[in-house]
Amino acid sequence: MEIVLSLNKKERLYDYIDMGIKRFVLGGEYSFYASCRFSLEEIKEIKARYSQIFIYVAINGLYDQHNISDIETYVDELSLIGVQGLIFQDFGIQQIVNEKKYSFEMLYSPETLNTNAQTLKILNKQGITSAFVSKVIPLQEQILMKQEVSMPLMFQCHGVEYIAASKRSLLSNYMKASKLSFDLNNQQSLTIQAKDSDYQFHVFEDKWGTHIFSKTRLYTLDLFNHLSCFDYLYIETLMMNDQEVIEIASLYSDALKSYKNHTYDKDVKEYMNLLFQLKTPLDRGFLFDQTVYKLEDMRKIDNEKRESNH
Repeated sequence: MEIVLSLNKKERLYDYIDMGIKRFVLGGEYSFYASCRFSLEEIKEIKARYSQIFIYVAINGLYDQHNISDIETYVDELSLIGVQGLIFQDFGIQQIVNEKKYSFEMLYSPETLNTNAQTLKILNKQGITSAFVSKVIPLQEQILMKQEVSMPLMFQCHGVEYIAASKRSLLSNYMKASKLSFDLNNQQSLTIQAKDSDYQFHVFEDKWGTHIFSKTRLYTLDLFNHLSCFDYLYIETLMMNDQEVIEIASLYSDALKSYKNHTYDKDVKEYMNLLFQLKTPLDRGFLFDQTVYKLEDMRKIDNEKRESNH
């Protein structure tokens, strides 16, 4: 079990390394979303200065054909720099790596699709070397998947959760149609709330489209006894301020050390007290939910759709 952190600031790398964190996800030019985007020159600088760390670069969008040649050049540059891993969901990225026989760790992250072990077993034979387990299924099902899969799996242990995305500029279109004025690029300035729901979500737009994330942060600081089967525990720093990232990274790295030293059961209460003192909105996501479709509910939905079409 190892902590993986999405890097928010290169100036903080020394602090994270000092905590014992050695794996980092870097956003770049082709990242579908990221807490910070680093240029190739910055990635090269980080790799040269901190040779002891493992770097993943997120190329995690679904890309149009006209982007592929530029992305191929980008992957070539990452290979020359010595980046060890790519996080992706578009199989065009996997094809580029296979054809050029690059040795990246290929971490497959399609947000919602990795929900069964059999799919991952087949993908492993096609060159995928690790994967994000889907966050939309219960924890027990995620654990069962890990027990049946031999390749490393990454589990999101903390941070805002992906809800939905579109390649369309939905906020720009809405602003134009409504004649309202708002900051559509700021990751935290806009929230949306579904009708008849108490849940709010962050929504923002960039050159890749529109992105929706939970306002609450998933947390698992007190669940390490259940998570020990996973190879990587991922902290998503999107929408966290610098101080929150430092505090969260410190808490989880200390908890992991405590777990390995067999003092976790005694220490976890204090870790949780410190987490609650940050006063950030926390949630369990789908970890303890069961998705159940009842026949009468499906009939009701079908009837409502028919009525709306008349």
